[in-house]
Amino acid sequence: MLLPVRYLVVGAGGHAQEVAWSLVEHERLRGERTEVLFFDDALPTGPLPSGLGPVAGPLDAIADHADRRQTRLVLGVGLPGLKMRLTARVASLGLAWTTVVHPRAVIGPNVEIGPGSYVAADAIVTVNVRLGAFTTVNTHAQVAHDGIVGTYATLHPNAHVAGNVRIGDGAELGTGAVVLPGLTVGVGAVLGAGGVALRALDAGVTYVGVPARPVRRTRRRSA
Repeated sequence: MLLPVRYLVVGAGGHAQEVAWSLVEHERLRGERTEVLFFDDALPTGPLPSGLGPVAGPLDAIADHADRRQTRLVLGVGLPGLKMRLTARVASLGLAWTTVVHPRAVIGPNVEIGPGSYVAADAIVTVNVRLGAFTTVNTHAQVAHDGIVGTYATLHPNAHVAGNVRIGDGAELGTGAVVLPGLTVGVGAVLGAGGVALRALDAGVTYVGVPARPVRRTRRRSA
């Protein structure tokens, strides 16, 4: 009898458990036997409320469980900066990253999804779309035709990206954010929850509101 595929989930919070649920649902439909272990520096070892698997230890403990050919990594965090830091920490293990797509996600023709990415339940990725490695397309988010979403970028629930949009590496669209057709969201840009981009968003700048406007940081006065 074949051993089950062992999935080592980086992170163990609520988002990580959602990713693992999507993975288990997908593998169940394929008839695959799976074992899921979570790793998180901030949570104690032991079972999680979801029942999807236990927290087996901090991130450094992943190496102790990466001893089989069937072992693969799953990214269980959604914030771009955190994704970058944690994937760098475990890169030396040389394990393959699993792309997780919930069975209820809608994936159109000619769509490429990079390794370590996550497409959640009821998300829609239409046609001729490219999702880079470690991208997150969360519940009910949508990426329309001919879009490109960069590495480590994150679309939070109900974010809507219209056709021919370019989302830069590490960019983040908040819950309910909207980007109109043909626009570019720069590298590391953030569009806050409910914001609507009517113009291109510059790299490294946070935008909020309708229409989206840049948020300028000011220095705090000393006491």
